[in-house]
Amino acid sequence: MPKTSSDKIIREIEKRRVVPIPRWHFILKSAVFWALALISVVTGAISMVTAIYVFFDNDYIVDRAGIEKFFVERPFVEVIVQSIPYVWLLALGLFILAAYYGFRHTRKGYRYPTYRVISVSLLLSALLCGILDTFDIGRYIHRYLIENVQGYGQLVHTNEVIWAQMEKGLLGGKVVRYSGHDSLVVIRDYKRRLWQVDISRAESQPGAQIVTGKYLKITGVKTGPNSFRAATIRPWVKKNHRHTLKIDRRVHVNGKPDPRKLAPADPPVRKP
Repeated sequence: MPKTSSDKIIREIEKRRVVPIPRWHFILKSAVFWALALISVVTGAISMVTAIYVFFDNDYIVDRAGIEKFFVERPFVEVIVQSIPYVWLLALGLFILAAYYGFRHTRKGYRYPTYRVISVSLLLSALLCGILDTFDIGRYIHRYLIENVQGYGQLVHTNEVIWAQMEKGLLGGKVVRYSGHDSLVVIRDYKRRLWQVDISRAESQPGAQIVTGKYLKITGVKTGPNSFRAATIRPWVKKNHRHTLKIDRRVHVNGKPDPRKLAPADPPVRKP
């Protein structure tokens, strides 16, 4: 009796020991690729919002007049090119490719052309980036990385790098201690170095609050290995920042700062 095609198929299945794949396997596989696509879009948005913050936080965007000497030594175009956060743009590109890979391996992802998938992924990341930017997520991420991840400052040319040139009269960082009676402020720069700053003759600009935890930009003269004499003090926040600055009117007396009224002195630290 001649063998039918179905008999041949059954024999071939038995010969190769083919086992049917359960349905849950395909559901799980599809869910994993969808999760990969969604996570990649979210991380791409985080990379985008951080890149935007790093680029526009540079002083040449809104406050170039305060560091004229720095730009005399270096061409303006060179500063712009160097300030582009390439590492975050690279991360954005990798996450978009991961989103494309994840979506194309979903059940119907193969039906859509490559350019459309990448465009939609970029659009979704950009929309989510706009939402994250309203909460300053880029600033929080950048600040965390610059203070806690060693080597991050070498990968991204940021405002912290510009304001860590004490030999050129530029010092920026976080206020970790303030003593009002002797007009001394301790600043920690992005390399976690502590600087003792004399602000007795410094001119404080509007919005500069000398309070523990605040970030400041200080111009002046380096007077020692870890000491600095301030000439001007300005807030770290950009002039065109969306949040309204709270100006402490007590900081100025006849147009000049009164160190005794800048902020209350921190309590003395008891040594164990």
